[in-house]
Amino acid sequence: MRPRNLTVLGEGQTPSLNWRSLRHPGVFVLAGILGILVVFSAWYYYVGTRKIPSAGGLYFFSKYVLSVPRFAQDDPRWADDELGPAPSTIGQEGCAVSAAAMVLAFYGQDIDPGRLNAFLSDNAGYTPQGWVYWEKAADFHPGLARHAYEDLPSYFLIDWNLKRGNPVIVRIHLANGVTHFVVVVGKAGFDYLIQDPASGGLKGVYPLRELAPEIEALRFYEKLTS
Repeated sequence: MRPRNLTVLGEGQTPSLNWRSLRHPGVFVLAGILGILVVFSAWYYYVGTRKIPSAGGLYFFSKYVLSVPRFAQDDPRWADDELGPAPSTIGQEGCAVSAAAMVLAFYGQDIDPGRLNAFLSDNAGYTPQGWVYWEKAADFHPGLARHAYEDLPSYFLIDWNLKRGNPVIVRIHLANGVTHFVVVVGKAGFDYLIQDPASGGLKGVYPLRELAPEIEALRFYEKLTS
């Protein structure tokens, strides 16, 4: 006995889509929720500030590199200079002051890690542990640059700065657990390209992902126009 209202399909027939069911309000609500989730996920991936993988963001179809000079922290001209009140030297732990000097030199300032370190040491530019007060470095030549950002990273902030010709300093952790600072000076595809003040920089500009899997924080300055 066949149940009432049951349609039996003949050979070669396929079931038809019930379009009335798609007009049910619940379908549109579900579609709206899914759309919001997709948009939010895309926004959070690109704009949200958090630790991020060291490659990603916008795809750069052609290699783009800013002409940021490289300062080596182990340069004998300043490698043995002490970092403010800390017992360490530029050669040992001076990646931050070297990175700041690179960016300020890119802005056209006459500067190097040795002179910037001396200025910071004489003007309360270091914490007792030897960490740089980044805003103080901008005062090396007053009125030429400003400390614009120091916080968690996002792909948007890095890509936006590169697109407007501004390098970005990023904080990473090396495989041995040591904190390190490098300067993002360009991009190729999804790869951020860096100038490294440590020995890795001897090979020139290279992808950040070869040095660390994540970007933990970033800092950037802005050049001031007179």
